[in-house]
Amino acid sequence: MLALLTRKIRGLTGRVHRKLNEAIQRYKQALVFKQTVAPYPATIYLAVNTRCGFACKMCDVGTNQYDTQFYKIMSLSKDKPRERLALDRLKTLVDEVKNFKPMIAVTSTEPLLYKDIIPLSEHVVGSGLLMQITTAGLQLEKFSEDLVRVGVQSLWVSIDGPPEIHNDIRGVKDSFQKSVAGIRAVDEWKRRLGREYPQMGINYALSNYNYHCLVPFMAAVHDLPVAGITFSHMNYVTVGMAEVHNARFGHLYPTTVSSVSNADPTKVNVDILWDQINWVKTRYPGRAVFGPDLDRKGLEDFYFHPEVFVQGDRCYVPWRAAEIIANGDCVVMTRCYHINFGNIYEQSFTDIWNGPRYQEFRKNLIKHGTFPACSRCCGIL
Repeated sequence: MLALLTRKIRGLTGRVHRKLNEAIQRYKQALVFKQTVAPYPATIYLAVNTRCGFACKMCDVGTNQYDTQFYKIMSLSKDKPRERLALDRLKTLVDEVKNFKPMIAVTSTEPLLYKDIIPLSEHVVGSGLLMQITTAGLQLEKFSEDLVRVGVQSLWVSIDGPPEIHNDIRGVKDSFQKSVAGIRAVDEWKRRLGREYPQMGINYALSNYNYHCLVPFMAAVHDLPVAGITFSHMNYVTVGMAEVHNARFGHLYPTTVSSVSNADPTKVNVDILWDQINWVKTRYPGRAVFGPDLDRKGLEDFYFHPEVFVQGDRCYVPWRAAEIIANGDCVVMTRCYHINFGNIYEQSFTDIWNGPRYQEFRKNLIKHGTFPACSRCCGIL
């Protein structure tokens, strides 16, 4: 009896300690977000090139919407030649940052069209860092052996519907089939080489083109060897959002419409989407997640009342993550404002991270929290 009581007291004490430690961590984090000098980021995103290969209906780059900020950040301008980050500079970047061990996440535009993706991955993994690649999957089968061999730890493949829907959205025949073949090829090489990595997942970008077909999509991919599937609600800036934002904050960070030139959030039937989401959650608990995970009213607000902040109302991205685009500029995120904090060909990353431009942006976020054009940004959803 005494031994049992002692164990219960120890368990209670442990829970109290955990709660206390959690409270202390929250307090410390709150203090961090009140300072313009930030700890080094947990993630560094790389847009290694400006090549894609798709013509996605919901994407400003894929549909050549030259005047949108997303296009300008991702492709720089319609008049400039294609750009790419130099492997030597990226290796030096990894050497600069490896002491604070950020994850290196290559997300854009299409990493497997970057000719040095394997040497870069080899250097990242060899430096003891986590490497994550997000790809649309057209070239995945070709690179499957190398990705397994060098030990890339995380691989996300973007698939936006069952075969006919995905192929139509992406504008490439058989792109669904090629992505699936790539996933299976990676899994086969993992077995052949006796490797644990990469762990794989699927990203599904929700829009008015595919909100109605989550059920057939899950039927088409349920047997794939992926750890999870993320359904992400579309990121966008409407004309109205841009006008309200620019009237108040255009002198600081002007914005444009984004991702609505060919996609239309108001064409999403929320009743159908709600039913689809609940079916997926019921049938595949724990395997599929939604970002953000909204209730019925939240969905209505998300697609029809873009001025409403449905989840967070503060942006902490510039304290947590950085992104470097294909010309070397360090930006907030590719879907954020077109701000250049510095260029890695001119400065070290560590000098840029807490340099005057970054600190000024953090100062304005501390003052304002977020801006009207932020309500549908992945940075706060």
